[in-house]
Amino acid sequence: MPNGTTACGHCVRHPLPLRRCWAVVDYAYPWHTVVARFKFQQQPASARCMAALALQRSDIAQALLTADHVLPVPLSTTRLAERGYNQAWELVKALRPPHPLATALLRLDDTAEQIGQGRASRQRQMRNAFAVAPTHLQQLDGRHLLVVDDVMTTGATLAAAADALLRAGAASVSGLCFARTPADD
Repeated sequence: MPNGTTACGHCVRHPLPLRRCWAVVDYAYPWHTVVARFKFQQQPASARCMAALALQRSDIAQALLTADHVLPVPLSTTRLAERGYNQAWELVKALRPPHPLATALLRLDDTAEQIGQGRASRQRQMRNAFAVAPTHLQQLDGRHLLVVDDVMTTGATLAAAADALLRAGAASVSGLCFARTPADD
């Protein structure tokens, strides 16, 4: 929900382990095309325009200012090699100068592409997909973190990332995505 004030019915019934979550736009025309080009057609510079749009929202700007650390959702090594860059990392760099701790979250599994998968399949696939680098455990303890991704469909990826960070000792984890699939319930 781009205005950040509503939740879909599923999220009301089954809350994610996120303190808050913001979406800049609905993942619908024309934004789905913008995201697809950004993600799959070698247009990492699009992150600057996407970040500028996000920063126009005072609630998102405030979330970025108050988070102790901003972390991108990491890609698997296979996906990173295919794309040549991590779109979430590009967004983080455009939103706020990254801290070395931005690399604390690790992708453990080379999960299948999530496009076309349902909620249960996405949740199963993402379970235990992330961990925190042991060298960063102390630095995360008691911190308020903001995890950034390009698109949120069911919330499975952001939830799995938040679970890993909370298990590692983070005080809270919020999420920020550029686009959110409109809820159907």
